[in-house]
Amino acid sequence: MDAEILQAALTALAGGHRVFLVTVTAATGSTPQRPGAWMAVDERGRLAGTIGGGALEYACTNLAAEGKALPGVRHFSLNAREAGAVGMICGGSTDILFTPVAEAAPLQAALGALNARQDLVFCLPLDGGAPFLRPRAADRTGPAPVTAEAPRMELPILDTRRVFVIGGGHVAREVSRLLVQLGIRHYLADDRAEFADPERFPGAEGVFRADFAALDAVFAGALAPTESDAVCIMTRGHEGDAAAVRWALHTPAGYIGLMGSRRKREKLFADLAAEGYAGAEERITTPIGLAIGAVTPAEIAVSVCAQLIAWRQNAL
Repeated sequence: MDAEILQAALTALAGGHRVFLVTVTAATGSTPQRPGAWMAVDERGRLAGTIGGGALEYACTNLAAEGKALPGVRHFSLNAREAGAVGMICGGSTDILFTPVAEAAPLQAALGALNARQDLVFCLPLDGGAPFLRPRAADRTGPAPVTAEAPRMELPILDTRRVFVIGGGHVAREVSRLLVQLGIRHYLADDRAEFADPERFPGAEGVFRADFAALDAVFAGALAPTESDAVCIMTRGHEGDAAAVRWALHTPAGYIGLMGSRRKREKLFADLAAEGYAGAEERITTPIGLAIGAVTPAEIAVSVCAQLIAWRQNAL
């Protein structure tokens, strides 16, 4: 959930402007954005958010801004050869939901739920009716159209997927900065007070000072990794890495990435095999990150976050 979109819409409403929420509900073939992308628009144009830019976003923005958008779902062809197309040559098609917002209350409720870290979904009726909040179904992790009951598009207040960054060094700091920009929830742990500093990682949901051999005590209960979570291990040395890897292997984490040289990797896998950790090599991605020739902490962070994006989109 993007607080900027909610706040921009609220500000526009307070100023007496006519606000529309514009949301992608379905996409087929090559399209600028996937379902769940959304933006706020008033008669002055786009306020915040994006449905992919280009001609599609321009057309939808104009429809809403000029008062020509009807509440509900509208189908757009992105094939320039078809009648009614918007001038794009992507070749796919997409459904866009136009939601007029007359009252601030639903937006305020969603913003309050986001600030309180509540596990709810922001529901946009497919007929263009007023948004509302409801509890998230356990089997839904991302934006999704719901056709049962009252047809609607559900946007989770919180993305249930998380990243656990183990180690608070230079690369971890750059990774955290990128995760914030990507809107990915994350936690950080380091055994040094000066590196396990919330001011060093202002975008993390939690920053913990902990011995790497005691991570199970820190990340327990609701904080315990699940199969939809990722673990990125980048401590300052082999002992910390090994302890963090052992902890991660005892969790169902869907992705475990480890920074390190080939020599360190070979020794770690040999040690794990001797200790009876079966299948460790299959679960651990090392060296962490995509092979893009990264050298600096910022470049390595780009490679790590790119790999996380690919994993989250099931591209690995």
